[in-house]
Amino acid sequence: MTRLSMLLGLFMAVTITGIVMLMAVMGNVASSTIIYRGLLVFFLFGILGTMLGSFLEIVLMPITTEKETEKLKDEILLEDAELKAELGDLLDEDKSSNNQTETFGTPTDESWPGTASNGGSSAVVS
Repeated sequence: MTRLSMLLGLFMAVTITGIVMLMAVMGNVASSTIIYRGLLVFFLFGILGTMLGSFLEIVLMPITTEKETEKLKDEILLEDAELKAELGDLLDEDKSSNNQTETFGTPTDESWPGTASNGGSSAVVS
């Protein structure tokens, strides 16, 4: 069972049972009859509400899924447009930097004259 069917079943069972018990108390009915009617109405309307909720969920699920999908697509397009508006220059720079050769490191990176890779002594700073 799913959430809608359970909620509708519980709502109908509690609501109708409350009304029936209130009417029975107002009509001065015996307590055993009130309990019997309350249990009977609770389970009957609980089952009826669950079946009605299941039917509605089967009927409504494709409609709500379609609407949610359209809404999600609209939100994604809106976010893309906002990002392009906010990051317009940065996105253009990113496209232009792909055409250039990429260099790694910082501009201050230079070969160290005392490294072991060029045959010199180790780089120890004192």
